[in-house]
Amino acid sequence: MEVHRQFEIGPIRPPSEADSLLLRITRNCPWNKCKFCTLYRNHQFSVRSVEDIKADIDQVAQYRRDIIDGIPENLYELPDEMAQRYMHIMHWMSRGEESVFLQDANTVVLTFDKLREILVHLRKTLPNIKRVTTYGRVDSLDKFTAGQLKELKEAGLGRIHSGYESGSDEVLALISKGYTKAQEIEAGQKIKASGIELSIYFMPGIGGKTLSDSNAIETADVVNKVNPDFVRIRTFVSQRGTEIYDEINLGLITECTDKEKMLELKKMIEHIDRADGVLISDHIINLFDDVSGNMSSDKSKMLSVFEAFESLRYEDQRKYQLARRMGMVRSLRNMSLLTKDQLNTVNSYLEKLDTTETFEAFLSKLLRRYV
Repeated sequence: MEVHRQFEIGPIRPPSEADSLLLRITRNCPWNKCKFCTLYRNHQFSVRSVEDIKADIDQVAQYRRDIIDGIPENLYELPDEMAQRYMHIMHWMSRGEESVFLQDANTVVLTFDKLREILVHLRKTLPNIKRVTTYGRVDSLDKFTAGQLKELKEAGLGRIHSGYESGSDEVLALISKGYTKAQEIEAGQKIKASGIELSIYFMPGIGGKTLSDSNAIETADVVNKVNPDFVRIRTFVSQRGTEIYDEINLGLITECTDKEKMLELKKMIEHIDRADGVLISDHIINLFDDVSGNMSSDKSKMLSVFEAFESLRYEDQRKYQLARRMGMVRSLRNMSLLTKDQLNTVNSYLEKLDTTETFEAFLSKLLRRYV
């Protein structure tokens, strides 16, 4: 069989894009200064040429034709990288060929003309696609006019994921995001007006104890003014090798406890009163995965999850936190499903973690496995 050129795949995608075809448009991150992130450290940013990207799209179409024709017959006989590409396309085809995610961290750094050319070629070459999604930084999105965003929507761009992280200017400066709350609101409103879906990310705890209220309330204000289609929760976890981890260890920032981060999220939800998009807790670093729903009609239901936790005895709260962080449960209602051995494990650790400091340190250690 013909040895095909390998199309590029980058290192990351949102969990919601698990069934998407991955196409690399840029490499790494053009900003690369956020104090909480290590993903692209020591990696240089570059923009791939439109010609190379279109060639990748054409190659995907060739892989797809091979699979339809029954080629290859034996994946294990192929070089690893080629086998991985075939398996990626097979998975995408098995899910209906409906979605494509453009990588890496900030595809919208491209000019309007280049991005539109790529989208047009993608839709023309792979006509079964129903949604094209990408990451986009606020400052890059802000450069597009409302009319240009509408044209990108017409060319096929259906959803943008943007790591707002916070709506507080103090927090944004603390973590070196490189833009302001006002820019978040302006970019978000333009995207919504264009018809492109907007999915933003919020990080409870990223501002530490001092800025916890600001992080919650100011982020809620951004959500109210933008009304994004999705707000996805990514609870802050201090990660070794980041500036914010070092600042916490130096005492420059006092990290919120696991419970305080949870209460910060609760406060944000309480202050959302003019948004009807969906809030989603779709990552294991969040304390609950059932804090999810429409930010208007399901607000009471989501707040009831926090209230159920707060009503527990202190010891039972800690048991749930341990079970969740050890990957045993996804929500409070799962606690009744723990086996005797699992309960014994949780109780054993609880006895050893006899101070708040050791308890929080152990939770952080568990959480770092997931980031």
